[in-house]
Amino acid sequence: MIEMAARLALRAYPPSFRERYGLELEALVEDTGAGPGVVADLLIGALRAWLHPVIPDESTEGRRRRMQASVATTWVTWCAALYALPMLRLILSDALWPAPELVRRLLDVAEYAMYGGGLIALIGAIALLSETSRTGNWAAWHPLVVLVPTLLAYIVGKLLVAFASIGPPPLYWVEVLGLLGPAAFLTAMAVTPAVVVTRCQPSARVLRLLAMSGVVMALAVTTTGIACVAVVAALSVNDSDAGQALTVPMLTITVAASTTALVSSVRGAKAALRRKDPVDLDLDLDLDPDLGQLAERE
Repeated sequence: MIEMAARLALRAYPPSFRERYGLELEALVEDTGAGPGVVADLLIGALRAWLHPVIPDESTEGRRRRMQASVATTWVTWCAALYALPMLRLILSDALWPAPELVRRLLDVAEYAMYGGGLIALIGAIALLSETSRTGNWAAWHPLVVLVPTLLAYIVGKLLVAFASIGPPPLYWVEVLGLLGPAAFLTAMAVTPAVVVTRCQPSARVLRLLAMSGVVMALAVTTTGIACVAVVAALSVNDSDAGQALTVPMLTITVAASTTALVSSVRGAKAALRRKDPVDLDLDLDLDPDLGQLAERE
């Protein structure tokens, strides 16, 4: 069981990381043994590898990885902001708190901007599909299979929540269980497309399109962050403690998503606009520090 968990943890690393360090990492796991501590180190290292990809400076491959990381990050932040919008609508419903008209209009603008960002993402997905049809690299799209069982979990979860709402208080645990299904589906929707973009290794032309489109999506995410700040400010003026308690998590999510999307998309756009002659990749870079941590556990 532990060995299977270790193999899954190794597969969790980004493709570019596995290409560069995969054999060394597997050898270290064989030498140290696949104990629970090693599996935990692998999972933490995989998360760090996705959040902080190894990007060589001033090289063609470095610009490619920067654009890939930017596209993946922008998509995840767009999903986070999109999921926050229904919660903001619920908070602003008349049943909880009558919001000022200006705040409602600002939230409308945020929704339109987010839907526009979704259309841009769809165009990018079509471009990626078109290129995959020419290259035949359909294996890169396999992570999307995860959406099928999580979608079923989403439907079952919705049914459980509806059933719990008409039952007595002892059914509250059923409602909590039902929320796990939608949470799993929404997480898969945010993560798997980002993994596909990395695995597909698209051409520079498609990557430039995706990276430049990410700037527009980041601006859409920022509108949601601004709308959330306006909601919190309005709630403060009206002394709505219940509304403020609900909006604090939304504020944290949307502001963090807006900041991350803007920073990452700008870096990706800079890499897309940089037109320098190719620079040979230096393959003698030091290994990731996480590999050393695994060796020290022996």
